[in-house]
Amino acid sequence: MHIMGNTLGKVVTLGFWIAAIINLITPFGAAAPWITGIAALLVIAHSVECIVFRKQIQADPNNSALAGYVLVFLFGVLHSGQWMNKNKA
Repeated sequence: MHIMGNTLGKVVTLGFWIAAIINLITPFGAAAPWITGIAALLVIAHSVECIVFRKQIQADPNNSALAGYVLVFLFGVLHSGQWMNKNKA
């Protein structure tokens, strides 16, 4: 699977998703509502990105459509930003 974009940002984002999932199983105390709230907002934002970029996701020669949707859902603009840059050029 070909992954483009900001690698450090993707590692941090993946770490956040792991922390959010762990937080759902074993809440982190005072930080629990913040992590859950941010995760909920990211789910909404990344779902909207999947809808907005569906044509680019399906046409991406580097990834299958399913892989493209998963990457956009996990990493958001860090992955879909490659298509935004092409639209500006």
